[in-house]
Amino acid sequence: MEKERSKKIRLRVLVPFLVFTACVFSVSSVLRTYQSDPFNSADYPESLRAGADPDSLSSGEDSLAPAIEPYTLDDKVKSGDTFETILQRNGIDREYLYQLLTAAKPSHNLNCVTTGHVFEFSFQDSSLTELRYEIDADRTLIVARVDSAGWASNVEETVYQVREREIGGIINSSLYETLIGLSSNPELALALSEIYAWQIDFHNDIQRGDSFKLIYEEKLHPKGTAKLGKIMAAVFNNGGKTLWAIRFTNPDSSVDYFDLDGKSMRRKFLRSPFKYMPRISSRFNRSRFHPILKIFRPHLGVDYAAPTGTPILALGDGKVIQRGRNGGFGNYIMIKHNGMYSTAYGHLSRYARGLASGGRVTQGQVIGYVGSTGLATGPHLHFCFYKNGVLINPLKVDIPAGEPVNPANMAQFAALRDSMASQLNAIGLSDSRPPVAAAGAASGKGSTLSASRGQ
Repeated sequence: MEKERSKKIRLRVLVPFLVFTACVFSVSSVLRTYQSDPFNSADYPESLRAGADPDSLSSGEDSLAPAIEPYTLDDKVKSGDTFETILQRNGIDREYLYQLLTAAKPSHNLNCVTTGHVFEFSFQDSSLTELRYEIDADRTLIVARVDSAGWASNVEETVYQVREREIGGIINSSLYETLIGLSSNPELALALSEIYAWQIDFHNDIQRGDSFKLIYEEKLHPKGTAKLGKIMAAVFNNGGKTLWAIRFTNPDSSVDYFDLDGKSMRRKFLRSPFKYMPRISSRFNRSRFHPILKIFRPHLGVDYAAPTGTPILALGDGKVIQRGRNGGFGNYIMIKHNGMYSTAYGHLSRYARGLASGGRVTQGQVIGYVGSTGLATGPHLHFCFYKNGVLINPLKVDIPAGEPVNPANMAQFAALRDSMASQLNAIGLSDSRPPVAAAGAASGKGSTLSASRGQ
């Protein structure tokens, strides 16, 4: 009995020992196998055998995940958006808000965003590295990371491709409709009317059968859109008169349009204080019945009826000698242009920002906006013209011409004039919109001349 119990005890001790020994032997065998050829073992993944670099391996499943490729997000500004809401919509951490606003401030205020303009955000390894914002068609704000903690900004000007175009047309209705039919560019009509503003009244003088020819630049945006560049030369036949206009840059970089003799097309004053001639509601009259006072009194100016807020332009270069309330004229501005001429503007709803008494203005600068302050039955501009301190009829004043080409530059101008005149004479005339297939040829020759930045 005692022997049998002793045998059982020995078995209880021996069996675990044998099992332990077998396990140790098995593990040692496996270790020897992996130490001799770890990357060609059948238990290793195929991708890690035959030449894999053990130093390049790292532990964990994440080490085998592919790197995140750089990517961009585009977003168009919506009505009511702020820079903060745009960041939120694109999942960009708010911690970037102050950094980007501060970095962009020297170049552009990102708190001012425009509906319809585009943001582009660039990312590397899920971190924001660059922001691009379309300020306008000519400028793009770039805010880029320069190191782990810093950002820098600059404004990049759009590089346009510029090509020369030619067009010639016969007017059957209006200049605007004819140019739209030939070029689909409404800017051309305005630009041409500004060049000939002193020679032609485009509201009253245009006749059926009048014709024009133009040489102008078209600026192509990288996105594919196009806009008007410079009008290089033009000739207009109006009521039997042939009026030439050649664009010439003086040595001092000033630019003007001149006729074939080198006389300026520009007068020292505009024809009216508006970009578009509005309706004349009351003319210069020394005995007019006043609609509010109900008495006859002189009306020594011209009233232009226009909607409240219509921009008013300075008739010429000069100095503001009065800005403020002036009795029945309400909000009022007077500009002294030189020792002989002054102009005045009454009933304004408000003044242009920055305009102050004693300040200088330039021809065509917005100085205020149409209103009905003072004694007025409705929104209009009361416009006065002074010659030697005496009020004269603005519609009949004989205004002196601008400066001609300097005699010292006449040879340079003559060479340009002859070249432009020859090119204009070779342009054909069209009185209808050309077929779509021939639009390129009918609207003029087109060839890329150069690249220019937005201006």
